[in-house]
Amino acid sequence: MTMSATVKEYFAALERLKQNKPQVIEKGSPINKDTVALEAGRKRGSIRNRPGFEPLLEAIDQAGAQPRPEAKKRVAVNPKQTAEIELLKRDLDVARSRYMSLLYLNAEMAKTIRRLGGDVPRFGGVTDISIDPKSTDVPF
Repeated sequence: MTMSATVKEYFAALERLKQNKPQVIEKGSPINKDTVALEAGRKRGSIRNRPGFEPLLEAIDQAGAQPRPEAKKRVAVNPKQTAEIELLKRDLDVARSRYMSLLYLNAEMAKTIRRLGGDVPRFGGVTDISIDPKSTDVPF
């Protein structure tokens, strides 16, 4: 007996669920008739005890009874990598502090220029900046 296109779609959805690579539903969902139907793009409850669905129902029951493979968890922590991450976090904090200090300094200088009667450009997008790649005063 040949399988209909719908049953083939259900089997394809069942295989994706077995491999824990669903495209429609959440990963790690239990394997049952409803999740297979939803993964196949059908409505919940569309898989029923009908003629032609027997092999599918049997495969769903077998897949649902088998334990799901656990995701591999990180066993050991690499101390070198952990130290590198901490160093990068400290560098990020320093960069953020410096950025905030420079913003404050710019705002204070703008106030002083306005008080002295000068024209201060609006803060916003930066334009007309060119950096000489041979310059030694660039911090990076």
